[in-house]
Amino acid sequence: MAGSNHIDQEAASHDAVACMQGFLGGPHQEGEGWAFDLGEHLVSNWGAVYGGALAAGVLSIARSLAPERSPRSLHIQIVRSVPQGLAYATAEMCHAGRTVGTIEVDLYDARRKLAAIALVTMVTPDAVAADLHNSTATPRFHVKANPQPPEFTAFGATAPIIETLDLLAKREGVPVMLTADNVRTSVDGSMAFIGECTLPWEQLEFTGPEAACLAADARIGPAIARSSVPQDAIGPNADLSLRFTTAPATRVIQAASIMLSIQRGTATVSLELHAGDQQLAHGLATALLLPPK
Repeated sequence: MAGSNHIDQEAASHDAVACMQGFLGGPHQEGEGWAFDLGEHLVSNWGAVYGGALAAGVLSIARSLAPERSPRSLHIQIVRSVPQGLAYATAEMCHAGRTVGTIEVDLYDARRKLAAIALVTMVTPDAVAADLHNSTATPRFHVKANPQPPEFTAFGATAPIIETLDLLAKREGVPVMLTADNVRTSVDGSMAFIGECTLPWEQLEFTGPEAACLAADARIGPAIARSSVPQDAIGPNADLSLRFTTAPATRVIQAASIMLSIQRGTATVSLELHAGDQQLAHGLATALLLPPK
């Protein structure tokens, strides 16, 4: 295990929040809470703001509330969709231990209706053995480019967030489907789906958790779309849980996603995210499988 250099956590938190403010239109303090002005570039194929952007916003609020701590995990429960435009949040430090802090963030749409509930685990770097560190990605994904099926190109590929994060994989300008043969297959035997996400900001050293949020959410649906589940059964994601490393982001993030199980109308998707040769995060998500209309 390699030793890690000391990090000025408050400066790192400040830089990460400032970076997200430009991308997300917030968070900015408003009274005792927070506000965002979420732009059209964040709209997903469901017609509302991309869940990964909401998750990144939650992290920014947690960093603002406890800048001396480092985010190590996030669980976000989506209650309702958030349209582009104004959104609001409240945050509370539910527990402020010497080592671990727990922050709850509630997100609201422009009508002040509850849209998401999130819990963030924040760690005090000086209270843990920071020299115990190994985030090496072993092994790295063995990525193979396959001809892109037409149905995937139609699966949300025209949403603004697709262009914002360059989520549609291409090789020599041609759309492709990326798979990896050294990642566990889905429960029905389908190959692990690999997706790429290009970050639209320059500050990479301390924005690994936010990068993981943006890369992860985009890969939940495709893991199911490339499985035996009928296309018209694929619904929205109910939640997302991520565990972050402290590795820096890279400009392009790779995420592997597989469907672990199907349980009477919901699917569990596993996520592994790499930044170059480093692990960035691991996650789980619940996707809804809807009956025919």
